[in-house]
Amino acid sequence: MSSKNFLENIKEMFENAFYVGPKGIVGVDIGLSAIKMAEVALQSDGSYKIMRYASVNLPEGTIIEDEIQKEDEILSAIQKCLKMLRTSNKFACVGISGPNTILKRLQLAGGSVDEIEDQAVWEAEQYLPFPIDDGNISFSILGENQGGGVDVVIGAAKKTIIQAFKDIVERSNLKVKIVDLCAAATINVFENVMSKEEIVTGKAWILLDMGAQKTHFMIYKNGTLVFFKEINIGGITITEEIQRQMGVNFSEAESLKIFGDGSGNIPEEIVEIINQVLDSFFEELKKTIDFWVSSTSEEVFDGCIVTGGSAQVPGLLENLKELLDTDVQVLNPFNTMSFNSNNIPEEMMNEIAFKGICAIGLAMRSLPK
Repeated sequence: MSSKNFLENIKEMFENAFYVGPKGIVGVDIGLSAIKMAEVALQSDGSYKIMRYASVNLPEGTIIEDEIQKEDEILSAIQKCLKMLRTSNKFACVGISGPNTILKRLQLAGGSVDEIEDQAVWEAEQYLPFPIDDGNISFSILGENQGGGVDVVIGAAKKTIIQAFKDIVERSNLKVKIVDLCAAATINVFENVMSKEEIVTGKAWILLDMGAQKTHFMIYKNGTLVFFKEINIGGITITEEIQRQMGVNFSEAESLKIFGDGSGNIPEEIVEIINQVLDSFFEELKKTIDFWVSSTSEEVFDGCIVTGGSAQVPGLLENLKELLDTDVQVLNPFNTMSFNSNNIPEEMMNEIAFKGICAIGLAMRSLPK
C-alpha cells in the first residue's frame, strides 16, 4: 500500500470514529426515471419518523437496465437532490436492482452456519446471471422448514454494478456504508406498515412495486418473502407505446400519460394505449400467479399491496382488484410513520407514498457496528 493510500485510510478511519453528526443513514434510490432520497429517525417507542425526502427526475436513457449510461447527469441529479434534502448526514445506503441482481428464497439441508453458507453459495450459483466470482452474495437464515432443513433468502449482485453505483454516489461526498436490494428495502416498509397479525398468521400477500421499466412481484407469507420475480413491464412501457402510436417525443408522451389534454382529461386514444399495455401486464401477472399456484397449490391471497410511480396509472388499481379478486391498497408509510412537517409539506405525502418507499426502506437500515 502506498503512503498516500495509507494516510487516506487513516484519515477516513478517524473521520468515521469521531463523526458527531446525525447517526442515521441517507437512503439513496437511483431509479431509472428519478433519484429519490430519504432520511428517517427511529423514535424511542420503536416507531419511525420520516425526517427528510427529496427527488429529482433523470433524463431519458440515463440508466438502461442497471447500467449507468450518463454519469454526469446522475451526479448532477444526486447533488441537486442532496441540496434539496438539506441533511448534514454523511453516510448512505444505496439501493440497486435489475438483471444483474437476484433475490431468492431457497430450501437447504441445514447444518452449521458455515455449512449453510456453503450450500447457499452453491445453490445461488445455479441462478446467478453472472459467474459467481463476479458477484457479492449475502444470505439470511429464516428458520427450519417442514422437511427438516432450513429456509434462507439470498441476495446477490454483480460487483461491477455495486461499484459503479457506489462510486457515483461517493463523488457527491456521501460515504456509502450499505448497498441493498431495492426489493428488500420495499419489504422493510411493508413489514413496518402492516400489523404483526397481518403478516405472521398464515396470511399471504401479493406485493407489487411498479417502477419505470420493471415491476417487482413478491409474495409474502408467514412473516417472510416466499417468491420474487421481475416482470419487464413498467410505466415507461406505456410512455414508449404512446410515443410510437401518437408520433410524439418521449416528454410529450409522458405528459399525455400523466396530464392528458392539460385539463385533467385523458384522451380516449391515450386511454386505449394505456389499456393495451395494462392487458399485457395483467397477462404476465396472471402467468406468474398461475406458476405459484401450480407449484404450491395455494390459491388464496389476503390482499395486494402496491407501490411505485407506475401504480398511479389510471384504472390500474380497479383492474387489479378485479383480476385478483382481492383487496388492493397502496403501501402508505404514513399509516405507521410520523413525519417532520417542517421538511415535508402535506402535498409531498402522495409522492412519497407512491415513489419514495424504496428510499425510506433504505434509510431504515442501521449503520454497521
